[in-house]
Amino acid sequence: MNWLTTVFDTSARSNRTGGGRIARLAAVLAALLVTIPLAGAPAAAAPAPIVGGENQTDADGLAAVLIDGGYQCTGSIVSNYWILTARHCLYSGSTRIADSRISVRVKSIHWYTGGGVVQVATSRVRANHDIAMLKLNRSANAESVRLPTATTTVGATTYAFGWGRTCLSCTPAPIVRRATQGVTHINGQLDLYGGRAIRTLGANGNVCFGDSGGPLFKLVDGLRYQVGVLSWGDSSCAGNGDYWATVPDSRDWILNVMATV
Repeated sequence: MNWLTTVFDTSARSNRTGGGRIARLAAVLAALLVTIPLAGAPAAAAPAPIVGGENQTDADGLAAVLIDGGYQCTGSIVSNYWILTARHCLYSGSTRIADSRISVRVKSIHWYTGGGVVQVATSRVRANHDIAMLKLNRSANAESVRLPTATTTVGATTYAFGWGRTCLSCTPAPIVRRATQGVTHINGQLDLYGGRAIRTLGANGNVCFGDSGGPLFKLVDGLRYQVGVLSWGDSSCAGNGDYWATVPDSRDWILNVMATV
């Protein structure tokens, strides 16, 4: 996906029509702050990390989602054989990306080296939610995240992780980043596919292109519980509100996929 696109990666939102009015509207939207998925480009993308924030010293529970070996999105390890990410990360426009093209790098703070790369065997997406699960063809043998039964609260401090850009024109940086986020809304917000979403604002950093699919963690007794999956944000990466598919709402679906696929 070109980072300038304003077309969501969903078949329901991919209608494209011609005409002068549409062209003029597109030009206006391009000049304004618009909301778009924060996935990296398919194939050989050039991602850089979270805007602001800080370098992360470990990759516990994290996975870099790769398409044809190039960086695409961030994901999280929910078990040795399953990766949780955003549904829109598995699409190029309205076309579903073949599982054979998808792999993940685990146990490395770098998306392009270290740790190990594991091929995806199959994938599942949840209807009407920006949630997807990737089944690996072998064990990741890595630390996994915890899935809470209840959502977070307004005002809570949470943490975003990802290999997304530091700015719209930045060159790649090798290390996964972390940004502190404050929760502003837990109700009345929607992800790209209409599922319930959490809205956050950056405290010391903001998410950007390539952070899509990454986890939003809430610390409980020093342990990371994943409360969200990054769905979308603003095109300027300026921290004007980021939206996360709510993990507790999809917890039963996630566990069922893991048990039956």
